[in-house]
Amino acid sequence: MSQLNKKQIHRLFEALNQELKAKNLTGDLFLVGGAVMCLARDSTADVDAFFAPSAELHAAAKQVAKKLGTDPHWLNDGVKGFLSPKGDFSNYLELSNLKISTATPAYMLAMKCLAARIGEEFHDIDDIRYLLKNLGIETTEQATKIISAYYPLERLPQKSFYLLDELLKR
Repeated sequence: MSQLNKKQIHRLFEALNQELKAKNLTGDLFLVGGAVMCLARDSTADVDAFFAPSAELHAAAKQVAKKLGTDPHWLNDGVKGFLSPKGDFSNYLELSNLKISTATPAYMLAMKCLAARIGEEFHDIDDIRYLLKNLGIETTEQATKIISAYYPLERLPQKSFYLLDELLKR
Protein backbone atom coordinates (compact mmCIF):
# COMPACT_ATOMS: atom_id res chain seq x y z
CA MET A 1 0.00 0.00 0.00
CA SER A 2 1.45 3.38 -0.93
CA GLN A 3 1.60 6.24 1.55
CA LEU A 4 -1.12 8.91 1.66
CA ASN A 5 -0.23 12.52 2.40
CA LYS A 6 -2.55 15.20 3.76
CA LYS A 7 -3.38 16.55 0.29
CA GLN A 8 -4.24 13.06 -1.02
CA ILE A 9 -6.39 12.34 2.03
CA HIS A 10 -8.34 15.55 1.48
CA ARG A 11 -8.82 14.57 -2.18
CA LEU A 12 -10.16 11.19 -1.05
CA PHE A 13 -12.53 12.88 1.40
CA GLU A 14 -13.85 15.19 -1.31
CA ALA A 15 -14.37 12.23 -3.65
CA LEU A 16 -16.03 10.21 -0.88
CA ASN A 17 -18.33 13.16 -0.23
CA GLN A 18 -19.28 13.24 -3.94
CA GLU A 19 -19.89 9.49 -3.92
CA LEU A 20 -22.20 9.84 -0.92
CA LYS A 21 -23.96 12.79 -2.54
CA ALA A 22 -24.61 10.74 -5.69
CA LYS A 23 -26.22 8.05 -3.53
CA ASN A 24 -28.16 10.60 -1.47
CA LEU A 25 -26.38 9.44 1.70
CA THR A 26 -24.67 11.28 4.53
CA GLY A 27 -21.87 9.85 6.62
CA ASP A 28 -19.71 10.50 9.66
CA LEU A 29 -16.02 9.64 9.87
CA PHE A 30 -14.18 9.66 13.17
CA LEU A 31 -10.46 9.66 12.39
CA VAL A 32 -7.81 8.09 14.56
CA GLY A 33 -4.29 6.85 13.94
CA GLY A 34 -2.02 7.87 11.10
CA ALA A 35 -4.47 10.17 9.34
CA VAL A 36 -4.67 12.36 12.43
CA MET A 37 -0.92 12.15 12.85
CA CYS A 38 -0.35 13.46 9.31
CA LEU A 39 -0.23 16.80 11.11
CA ALA A 40 3.02 15.60 12.70
CA ARG A 41 4.48 13.58 9.85
CA ASP A 42 4.29 13.53 6.09
CA SER A 43 2.13 10.52 5.33
CA THR A 44 0.20 7.47 6.45
CA ALA A 45 -0.50 4.08 4.89
CA ASP A 46 -4.28 4.38 5.26
CA VAL A 47 -7.08 6.26 6.98
CA ASP A 48 -8.02 4.57 10.25
CA ALA A 49 -11.52 5.50 11.33
CA PHE A 50 -14.81 4.30 12.56
CA PHE A 51 -17.74 5.46 10.53
CA ALA A 52 -21.45 5.40 10.00
CA PRO A 53 -23.26 4.13 8.11
CA SER A 54 -20.55 1.48 7.99
CA ALA A 55 -21.54 -0.71 5.02
CA GLU A 56 -22.47 2.26 2.85
CA LEU A 57 -19.23 4.12 3.59
CA HIS A 58 -17.17 0.97 2.94
CA ALA A 59 -18.84 0.61 -0.46
CA ALA A 60 -18.45 4.31 -1.28
CA ALA A 61 -14.76 4.25 -0.27
CA LYS A 62 -14.14 1.29 -2.61
CA GLN A 63 -15.82 3.22 -5.47
CA VAL A 64 -13.61 6.23 -4.69
CA ALA A 65 -10.51 4.00 -4.73
CA LYS A 66 -11.49 2.61 -8.13
CA LYS A 67 -12.13 6.09 -9.56
CA LEU A 68 -8.93 7.61 -8.15
CA GLY A 69 -6.72 4.56 -8.66
CA THR A 70 -5.75 4.17 -5.00
CA ASP A 71 -5.69 1.19 -2.67
CA PRO A 72 -9.24 -0.13 -2.12
CA HIS A 73 -8.48 -0.35 1.61
CA TRP A 74 -7.48 3.31 1.99
CA LEU A 75 -10.32 3.71 4.52
CA ASN A 76 -10.46 1.02 7.16
CA ASP A 77 -12.13 0.45 10.48
CA GLY A 78 -9.68 -2.09 11.90
CA VAL A 79 -9.05 0.33 14.74
CA LYS A 80 -12.35 -0.59 16.40
CA GLY A 81 -10.56 -2.73 19.00
CA PHE A 82 -8.67 0.32 20.26
CA LEU A 83 -11.66 2.62 20.69
CA SER A 84 -12.65 3.79 24.14
CA PRO A 85 -16.23 4.58 25.12
CA LYS A 86 -14.70 7.68 26.74
CA GLY A 87 -12.95 8.76 23.52
CA ASP A 88 -13.33 12.36 22.48
CA PHE A 89 -13.21 13.99 19.07
CA SER A 90 -12.97 17.46 17.56
CA ASN A 91 -14.72 18.65 14.42
CA TYR A 92 -12.28 18.70 11.53
CA LEU A 93 -14.12 19.11 8.23
CA GLU A 94 -17.77 19.31 7.26
CA LEU A 95 -18.66 18.69 3.64
CA SER A 96 -22.15 18.53 2.15
CA ASN A 97 -22.56 14.79 2.76
CA LEU A 98 -19.63 13.91 4.98
CA LYS A 99 -18.70 15.10 8.45
CA ILE A 100 -15.14 14.33 9.61
CA SER A 101 -13.95 14.46 13.21
CA THR A 102 -10.50 13.71 14.63
CA ALA A 103 -9.46 12.15 17.90
CA THR A 104 -8.16 14.77 20.34
CA PRO A 105 -4.40 14.72 21.04
CA ALA A 106 -4.95 13.26 24.52
CA TYR A 107 -7.13 10.47 23.14
CA MET A 108 -4.59 9.83 20.34
CA LEU A 109 -1.83 9.51 22.96
CA ALA A 110 -3.88 6.98 24.90
CA MET A 111 -4.62 4.92 21.77
CA LYS A 112 -1.01 5.07 20.55
CA CYS A 113 0.23 3.92 23.98
CA LEU A 114 -2.32 1.11 24.02
CA ALA A 115 -1.11 -0.09 20.60
CA ALA A 116 2.60 0.74 21.07
CA ARG A 117 3.56 -1.18 17.94
CA ILE A 118 7.28 -1.49 17.43
CA GLY A 119 8.92 -1.87 14.04
CA GLU A 120 10.03 0.12 11.04
CA GLU A 121 6.62 -0.03 9.39
CA PHE A 122 4.94 1.52 12.43
CA HIS A 123 5.13 5.12 13.58
CA ASP A 124 3.73 4.65 17.08
CA ILE A 125 6.93 5.59 18.93
CA ASP A 126 7.46 8.75 16.89
CA ASP A 127 3.77 9.60 17.25
CA ILE A 128 3.90 9.09 21.04
CA ARG A 129 7.02 11.24 21.25
CA TYR A 130 5.30 14.00 19.23
CA LEU A 131 2.10 13.82 21.29
CA LEU A 132 3.97 13.92 24.60
CA LYS A 133 5.74 17.08 23.48
CA ASN A 134 2.56 18.60 22.00
CA LEU A 135 0.66 17.98 25.24
CA GLY A 136 3.51 19.28 27.42
CA ILE A 137 3.86 15.96 29.25
CA GLU A 138 7.11 15.61 31.17
CA THR A 139 6.57 12.58 33.41
CA THR A 140 5.23 9.05 33.09
CA GLU A 141 2.75 9.90 35.85
CA GLN A 142 1.30 12.74 33.75
CA ALA A 143 1.04 10.43 30.74
CA THR A 144 -0.63 7.61 32.68
CA LYS A 145 -3.15 10.07 34.16
CA ILE A 146 -4.22 11.00 30.61
CA ILE A 147 -4.27 7.38 29.45
CA SER A 148 -6.36 6.32 32.46
CA ALA A 149 -9.02 8.84 31.47
CA TYR A 150 -9.70 6.62 28.43
CA TYR A 151 -8.64 3.08 29.40
CA PRO A 152 -8.10 1.08 32.58
CA LEU A 153 -4.32 1.01 33.09
CA GLU A 154 -4.49 -2.80 33.39
CA ARG A 155 -5.30 -2.84 29.68
CA LEU A 156 -2.03 -1.08 28.82
CA PRO A 157 0.80 -3.48 27.89
CA GLN A 158 3.84 -3.34 30.15
CA LYS A 159 5.97 -2.35 27.15
CA SER A 160 4.01 0.92 27.00
CA PHE A 161 5.07 1.87 30.53
CA TYR A 162 8.70 1.08 29.67
CA LEU A 163 8.40 3.11 26.48
CA LEU A 164 6.95 6.12 28.34
CA ASP A 165 9.73 5.88 30.95
CA GLU A 166 12.33 5.81 28.18
CA LEU A 167 10.83 8.69 26.21
CA LEU A 168 10.33 10.86 29.28
CA LYS A 169 13.59 10.29 31.13
CA ARG A 170 15.63 13.44 31.43
